[in-house]
Amino acid sequence: MTKPENESSTLVNSKENSPFEADKGSPDYEKILLDHPVYQYFNDLYKEHSKTNNHSSLIEENIWPTLTGETLIGRGKINFRSNSFYLIDDKFLSEYKDIDQLEKNEKNYSYTFFHLGSKLSGHQKIIHGGLLATILDEITCRLAFQNFHSKKGVTANLNINYKQPCYVDSFVLIKCETTKKTGRKCFVKGSVFKLDLNDGNLQLPTTDYIESKANLLTECECLVIEPKWVHELQNKQT
Repeated sequence: MTKPENESSTLVNSKENSPFEADKGSPDYEKILLDHPVYQYFNDLYKEHSKTNNHSSLIEENIWPTLTGETLIGRGKINFRSNSFYLIDDKFLSEYKDIDQLEKNEKNYSYTFFHLGSKLSGHQKIIHGGLLATILDEITCRLAFQNFHSKKGVTANLNINYKQPCYVDSFVLIKCETTKKTGRKCFVKGSVFKLDLNDGNLQLPTTDYIESKANLLTECECLVIEPKWVHELQNKQT
């Protein structure tokens, strides 16, 4: 399996962590995505960024939520979740200064791929909005944590706008971007984009096409805070 170099695995449904055994006839969503030029393109973006920003390649996930890591994993649920590609400039990972807004050439964002199955529906054949909210909450927080010295925090506010239906049995790309940081407060924008790997119009480079208004399904703004009692948070299971 290909993954960002030196990054701790975030494949919550990897063979080692999966609570179920896949049917022999089930699609291999991991192979389908990782072999596709779209994933390889984002993997190359990550590798290129890491050449001059070594801190991004050293990021390790330090929370293992039971809800998205166990309960919602399985056939027809979260069928696959990729490693997160963190493209964060070293200065944000070492200085922890306030951010008024990102300059055009600055990077402080992440990409994560999911395949969402039919058992996650609310309306028929449409992914439940609460599921998308849960995933966005978790992934935006993971990015915000990287901007705190403690690498920990909690959600204070989450505002979500649903733009288009997110259909079951589909891949999605979630992009999170830090927009502002003031002291113990970090604001992160999260976006869920439709990812049709069979789209004949999909061409490289893909960022402008995938991150277009036509593909935007859901977006949010998450306020994450580093509480004064942050030392009491136990993120990693022992």
